[in-house]
Amino acid sequence: MWRRREFLRTLGLTGAGALAASALRVPSAWAKAPVEPELIVRNSWPEHWETTLEALGREYLTSNDRFFVRSHFPVPAVNASSWRLEVTGLVERPYSASLAELKKAPQVDAVHVLECAGNGRGLYPLPSTAGTQWERGAVGNARWGGPLLSTLLYQADLKPEAKHVWFEAADRAPLPDVPPFVRSIPIEKALDDTMLALRMNGQALPERHGAPARIVVPGWYGMASTKWVTRIRVEATPSDNHWYARGYRYVYPGDDPAKAPPVQEMKVKSMVTWPLEGVRVAGGGVHFTGFAWGGTSGVKLVELSLDDGQSWRPVFLARETSRTAWRDWSLDLPVPSHQRLAVMVRAIDGAGQQQPVAARPNGSGYANNSIHRVSFRVD
Repeated sequence: MWRRREFLRTLGLTGAGALAASALRVPSAWAKAPVEPELIVRNSWPEHWETTLEALGREYLTSNDRFFVRSHFPVPAVNASSWRLEVTGLVERPYSASLAELKKAPQVDAVHVLECAGNGRGLYPLPSTAGTQWERGAVGNARWGGPLLSTLLYQADLKPEAKHVWFEAADRAPLPDVPPFVRSIPIEKALDDTMLALRMNGQALPERHGAPARIVVPGWYGMASTKWVTRIRVEATPSDNHWYARGYRYVYPGDDPAKAPPVQEMKVKSMVTWPLEGVRVAGGGVHFTGFAWGGTSGVKLVELSLDDGQSWRPVFLARETSRTAWRDWSLDLPVPSHQRLAVMVRAIDGAGQQQPVAARPNGSGYANNSIHRVSFRVD
């Protein structure tokens, strides 16, 4: 077994504040490989599994067995029949509810993107960034089902001083002095479109995705969408837990870490799902495809370039399913034969924010929304 200090080092607790982006590792004999070959194992335990671009490009809704997996601690053993969700804190009528009772509450179904805040970390031009070296596939688009969080909060009757909602979860680190994973969001976001998801793509929520219930915070990076939630606490202040107060912050080179802003809303981003990097295509024409998403303001425009960004042309955007779902885009173009070409794609969100050629690097490698550039060969 590992020595205690070695284990803590994998969590970042022996260093200067890299816990939120760190990965646990265990001997390979303990590793749990994903069943699907379309998942790339970035870390074995807890599971950090990335979806390949080829798999993402096959379907608008990312299937449950191909959806990326990001866990901070090992998957907890939760007995759904005895599990209860507690709603407490600054409320007049605290209560707890079973899974069966939550299923009887008014339900909604909505399509939302979930993206790991570290998606693209491995592509930043830095010597090293703390955390799992994701490339582009720590993202997925799914149909989530369950009650709105506002339904549960209004049932508890919020007190006037209620300003933030904290989420406590069942997963724990194997060592007792590692802080549990606790996140919070402002009350305004909690009462808007935040969900308690019981279903994923029409099926009961899978174990690795937070069963029996998880939070889904549309338009925000995935760490806000707490899995295996057990308690919802309404408070006057944001969470003071490590994972909120110090973890998941944009610490840019030269800036004061104490003043680093929190990682919250997803930045506008797009990807190319065809052609894939390095493929050969037949001469004549190419059917370019991909997805684009834009936090809480949606996607207004997606553009494509075949001349390294000297000129851009709009692509066809499929109808918006919801503001916080991704949109599939496509464009058919003639291309010259017997050449190596590169396609670039950029998105612009509803607030006018444009995807940059290169995102500003930060110490933990968060929110890399740099323009996707794919090289391919035309026969």
